[in-house]
Amino acid sequence: MILLLVLGAISGLFAQRGLFNLSYGNTMAEVDSILALHTFYPAESGKNYVKYYSDINELVESIMVFVHPASQRTVGWFIKYSRENSRESDELVIQRIMNMHGEKNHLDKETGQLIWFLSTTRSLHLIYAEDESLTALYFDSYFADLFQVENGQ
Repeated sequence: MILLLVLGAISGLFAQRGLFNLSYGNTMAEVDSILALHTFYPAESGKNYVKYYSDINELVESIMVFVHPASQRTVGWFIKYSRENSRESDELVIQRIMNMHGEKNHLDKETGQLIWFLSTTRSLHLIYAEDESLTALYFDSYFADLFQVENGQ
């Protein structure tokens, strides 16, 4: 019994929290609750994702949470910031990420991505989209096939 308690406590130490206080392995009830605190509510979904929007937050266009269909637990998430944000706003996002995940990152010059390697399979990818909006993708390569949505995004 003590061993189970210790293992449970240790596994909590490895939970990786990211932007908007989301974590890999969150249940959808937890995601709904966490994002509601940030004024985001689900508006569309597919078998492996739920997309959240806010009527109040003008800095973030949407948050897409990728979900394992069988367990209904988070395997990653994608944040699309508003293209109207200033470079100073984007710099604040980058600073917050560095405060959360450390300054050690990798710049992929070919794609222009800043990448933080969070574990052997998990990573954070920060890149500007074609419309010049900043995007952040918390990715888990173990579940790479779940990061596809129906309309090919």
